[in-house]
Amino acid sequence: MKNSPVINKQSINDGYIPAPYELEKGEAINDRYLEPVYFENENGPTIGVTTCGVIVQDGLYFKDLDNSGKMAPFKDWRLDDETRAKDMVHYLRLDQQAGLVLNTLWNTPVVPTRAEATDEAGKLALNKIYKKHDPSEPEPPSPIPGISTHVDDKDILERKITGGVYRGDMNVEAAMSALYHNAGTQMLEYEASLGGVAIPYSLHTNPINIGYPDSLGIAAAVMGEGNYDLVHEMAHVDRSMMKAAGQNVLYGPQVDIATDPRWPRNSGTYGEVPEVTAGIVSELVKGYQDGTDGLNKDSVVLTVKHFPGDGPSENGFESHMAIGQWRLYPTAGSLEKYHLPPFQAAFDLQASGIMPNYSRITTDSRTKPQTYRGKMTSKEVVATAYSKELLDGLARETMGFNGYVNSDSGIVTSQIYGVEELSIPERYAKAIAAGTDVVGGTADPEHIVEAVEKGYLAKEDLDRASYNRLLSLFKTKRVDNPYLDPEHANKVRAEKLDGAKKAAYQANQKSIVLAKNHGAVLPLKPNKKVYIACFKGVDTGAAFMAAAMGLKEVPKDDPEAFRQKLVALFEEKGHVIVDTPEEADYAYLHVWPMTNGMVFNQFAMPVIDLVDNQLFDEREVNKSQKRTGNKVSITTLKDVAKIKEISELVHNNGGKVIASCVVTSPWLLDKLEPYVDGMTFQYTTSKVALDQVLRAQVEVVVGEFSPTGKMPLTMVSSPEVIALNEVEIDGEIREVCVSPNDVPGYDKDQYIKPEILANVKGGSYAYCDEDGNYYRAGFGLHYEV
Repeated sequence: MKNSPVINKQSINDGYIPAPYELEKGEAINDRYLEPVYFENENGPTIGVTTCGVIVQDGLYFKDLDNSGKMAPFKDWRLDDETRAKDMVHYLRLDQQAGLVLNTLWNTPVVPTRAEATDEAGKLALNKIYKKHDPSEPEPPSPIPGISTHVDDKDILERKITGGVYRGDMNVEAAMSALYHNAGTQMLEYEASLGGVAIPYSLHTNPINIGYPDSLGIAAAVMGEGNYDLVHEMAHVDRSMMKAAGQNVLYGPQVDIATDPRWPRNSGTYGEVPEVTAGIVSELVKGYQDGTDGLNKDSVVLTVKHFPGDGPSENGFESHMAIGQWRLYPTAGSLEKYHLPPFQAAFDLQASGIMPNYSRITTDSRTKPQTYRGKMTSKEVVATAYSKELLDGLARETMGFNGYVNSDSGIVTSQIYGVEELSIPERYAKAIAAGTDVVGGTADPEHIVEAVEKGYLAKEDLDRASYNRLLSLFKTKRVDNPYLDPEHANKVRAEKLDGAKKAAYQANQKSIVLAKNHGAVLPLKPNKKVYIACFKGVDTGAAFMAAAMGLKEVPKDDPEAFRQKLVALFEEKGHVIVDTPEEADYAYLHVWPMTNGMVFNQFAMPVIDLVDNQLFDEREVNKSQKRTGNKVSITTLKDVAKIKEISELVHNNGGKVIASCVVTSPWLLDKLEPYVDGMTFQYTTSKVALDQVLRAQVEVVVGEFSPTGKMPLTMVSSPEVIALNEVEIDGEIREVCVSPNDVPGYDKDQYIKPEILANVKGGSYAYCDEDGNYYRAGFGLHYEV
């Protein structure tokens, strides 16, 4: 591979600088990693190239994005972003346009550190950064139905796909993420030598938790503080680390409002209070996009999801599987009142992207017609990515959204609700024509090409999608120099991470909710004998994640190791740990239930009861949801019956029982709360920060930190308030919930029949404890230390 010398700016006149690298006969662009070469404009952007030439005009440098040697508007950084993006569309080959509007799903550097990414000569090896395609190796089976989780350089070199979802975590060196991004860009840039245009590579990522509590925990913390300062700080710092590492697009935040308590993705929301979620997303937009004027060079592109809100799922079924494909709105005005305010808040601040949900609206008698600002929202019974009424009509025309639409993964292969009869090219055509600009998680651009060539998809619709995707690249100033400095990526993380971890720790402290404090049992008195027990549910998503990550074995929980962490913390605080409940002044129970309704494991209705090996009806995994006659064993909390046993042993000896319950769902607490004197709620975080979360929790229990958190979810009082009645609708037997699927828990009482509430302890949908406190969103006790 030839390497041309870099020509200093002061020594040249207007003209042309050839690409610094040129392939020799027999070489391929993926044979080795190319160090980018830079040309600095005194009052303009730096130009970064590998196999593109540089145009010199008026004493300025311009990247020759198609290696034609000719100037064009899309190459001219002096023009506005809209003009450049619109012009660039016309230079793209059809196969490039097809690749531009797709994302691969599972992108991870081959090795986690730069030290491991070098060859025998000490030089960076491209095949140790970006996986190289081996035609002799068959593609491994995917754990996700209809979607490939196997990503290699074939997706770029042959399929021309310009983006992928990054799956690394904080254990992967920031420099490796930057190098992965550069490697993808290097391969895409070579298109300029093949009659195409150089398009920067884009890494999308789901939020990578650096130790903050999960979304529910963030909501609990800000509700307690009464402001959103910690959210803005988190987003601002995270943005700088993401940008340096080449993670330019965030698949989030998830601003669905939690309204059906059984929905397993409640755990990823900011709870059920629309005003709180709207306040949080406002600060996230400001922090990640670096302001309120839309995208700029320092922005991370946000993808606010799942428009128009996936919370009102039918009885909690999850739309990743066909059994959960329906969204219900039994309450007039609920879409406008509860579900759209967070999206409107994001759109008002020029959020850069949205991700539609998989689900589709019902149009039978279970759903009331929904309007927004006086306009009907939708009647077409298709998944939102296929709905022109929702994407163009509601989002863009009525709500003022002006970014791009990025679908969730699988809309053309597995979550094909309402378009089952269409061919794959026809599905692409319908989605793009409806307003979807980027289709996530798929790797078959040939179907988009076919859709255009056979007339299913109008070229102007594909041009619009291409323009919207390109515009975000121009606005974030990634076209003229998309290359990153790996050393800088590590430096930024090193500079920011310690401070971020401290802020995250404080957020974990603030997120803890004191729910029960009978007889002022908390904080614990010092120097007491403490018995510790840990209870946990079954992680139904572990097998899926292990398969997707290519692990040969599913990681297993070690309850004793978890308990030993708590033992060490309590001993550090001066307490004596005892081996039996009978010896204890206090029993401390760490309770971590887990729902059965996780993605791709939903074969029974999601359960929020605390149950151990209890049988429930198996359902057909399709839109009928019919019972098969078989039973499914479900465990949301192993050994739950032992909670009562331990409680009785401790209380019989005059001791007290304290519990900490991890909240990922609005749990039914009848097997926990009556047996404890004090109880806190806490929230999940990343595994790397688990020790810190436990420390924050223990500090609240022993009185070193005054609890301030407020509940973001309403705990359900009893099975009666979420009971299902069979109703014949349009000739089919459907199950209708006695409380509406589309209304948050704090507001459900007005919609439940009085005779149902009359037979419920406390007379409310919200759980009522022995002290008369209602575990409703916004509730949280406090004590001073």
